[in-house]
Amino acid sequence: MSLLQNKCGMIVGATSGIGRAAAKLFSQEGAKVIVIGRRVELLQSLVSEISHMGGEANYIVADISKSKEIKRMVKEAKNIYGRLDFAFNNAGTIGNFVPMLEQTEADWDDTIDTNLKSIWLSIREQALAMQKSGGAIVNTSSWLSAGGFSGSTVYSASKAGIDGLIRPASLELAQYGIRVNNINPGGVDTEMTREAFKHNQETLDIFSQSHPLGKMASPEEVADLAAYLISDRASNITGQSMFIDGGYSIPGQRG
Repeated sequence: MSLLQNKCGMIVGATSGIGRAAAKLFSQEGAKVIVIGRRVELLQSLVSEISHMGGEANYIVADISKSKEIKRMVKEAKNIYGRLDFAFNNAGTIGNFVPMLEQTEADWDDTIDTNLKSIWLSIREQALAMQKSGGAIVNTSSWLSAGGFSGSTVYSASKAGIDGLIRPASLELAQYGIRVNNINPGGVDTEMTREAFKHNQETLDIFSQSHPLGKMASPEEVADLAAYLISDRASNITGQSMFIDGGYSIPGQRG
């Protein structure tokens, strides 16, 4: 049987990178997926692609920076298939990736609201939708929750907040059969990573090669971990932040 056979769920931040890869993989693994994002053309294209692959998908346009939009998207997602078995919260922003002395209070508010507050709101609404039947929630965190780059003060804080959030959340939600976990990628070859490095290919190559395994992850590799954590094979895993970073965050290994 496929990893996610007969499961129905939502992928937030599905228009590119890890989210797009997850939507295609989850579908291939037997799930009915609801893809969510702000760019309707990309969502429609993804649904069409999944359909041509023989899968089943729907889309919802929503902006996770607004609490009313989060409530609406979860309600609509559950209504599409009559239940919500999983949620993959992958949307986020790199923010203004510059040194702290060049950042503003607005930069802080923007990144924290998008990367942390929206996850808290999403988990709360998703858990309410899963309360009677159980389910699995996975969020995209980052290796930067436990590390740092020049320019990552706000981003690192937002991701560390997610890692702190899921530990008590998993304890509270266990009684309902709801599991909550994070994935913490290192370098992943996505548009967000390229944006963080100002699209400087030489710097990107150096960053990639500095991973002990000698490469950044592909979006598909990260999506594969998310699929496993959502699946019943991970039925005894909850409250964990699982690093998929090629060893990059191991202390002492970088010069």
